[in-house]
Amino acid sequence: MITVGIQTNVEIVSSSPARGKYSEKEYERLFIRESGMRARDGKMTYIRREYHNRIRRIIRVIGHDRLSMSAYIDHVLTLHFGQSDEAIKSLYEKNYEKEYQP
Repeated sequence: MITVGIQTNVEIVSSSPARGKYSEKEYERLFIRESGMRARDGKMTYIRREYHNRIRRIIRVIGHDRLSMSAYIDHVLTLHFGQSDEAIKSLYEKNYEKEYQP
């Protein structure tokens, strides 16, 4: 069983580059840094084993074992929500039923 802590509040760090490609320096600035959250303050969730293994290798090698998995995932989700905010809001409004209609 693999569990990961997820923080519920987000901070927008940067906008995304064209086609989602990052330079090494930009990638490290966005993702390879500690966050202000503690893992125990978040929620637990499951991620697929291949992603867990990949993230673990990234934080061990690129993060020099000084970065937590929770911090890395928090940064990835922060950027995702920042980039996708308008689409998420629009889809939410289209799919949310304000009143129950039998």
